[in-house]
Amino acid sequence: MSEEKNTGKYSSQVLDRVVQILECFSVGEPELSFSEMQRRVELHKSTLYRLIEAMRSHGLLGHDTETGKYHPGLRLFELGALAVGRLEISRCAMPALQQLVEQTGETAHLCMLEGSEVVYVAKVESKQTLRMPSNVGRRNPAYCTGVGKAILAHLPEKEIEAYFERTPFRSFTKKTIVEPTKLRKELKEVRARGYSVDDEEISEGLCCVGAPVRDFSGKVIAGISVAGPKMRIPKGKIPELGARVVNAANSISLQFGFRSDGKLKIA
Repeated sequence: MSEEKNTGKYSSQVLDRVVQILECFSVGEPELSFSEMQRRVELHKSTLYRLIEAMRSHGLLGHDTETGKYHPGLRLFELGALAVGRLEISRCAMPALQQLVEQTGETAHLCMLEGSEVVYVAKVESKQTLRMPSNVGRRNPAYCTGVGKAILAHLPEKEIEAYFERTPFRSFTKKTIVEPTKLRKELKEVRARGYSVDDEEISEGLCCVGAPVRDFSGKVIAGISVAGPKMRIPKGKIPELGARVVNAANSISLQFGFRSDGKLKIA
């Protein structure tokens, strides 16, 4: 028991020291020598050296052989770009989501795929008294949500297969599609019509229509959807909602440089 406690304490201490080292750098001082870093973190030379070498091996620090100084590594840039990208897409999507809510009367979401789940990164609430309960930051399985299927259906085939291999499928309702053959067929249909439908697959009484958001290269980077009670989204209304969601998704994609002649228009 004491070993577990010590291990946890040590791990926390190491993380604290890594953060302390990274916080040595600033816009005014993007490069520092070993001695400058040691003065700031007040660690023994051997301890600091081991931490720096470990951070270099993970790309968290870089080293200029000419000056002998250290600087933040490219891995930090990559991770920072992911975080900024999420904030940027959320900001760009808000006007389209707000318009979707005005047009449909239902709650609109922006989601991104992380592992086997979709994460809700932006939301505009419906003004209806009865509406879908959801929060930004919430996670749901991708395979049984409208927005998740919209993203999955437009991924490269290798990524779709990787998703199937790593994902445990389980039923949430009697309508949840958990058989791989049926789910692959469903994703093929989503690609063909341009939008996805969750017909009470994640929750009884809930219907959701989704579409993918792409970047300049055509890569799917997110998905949007409208969701509401089944009684307000009957089967006959879904094509109209699908067209509106696709148009909204395309308007967001345009802001990221994507061009397509495949917009669905509403008569």
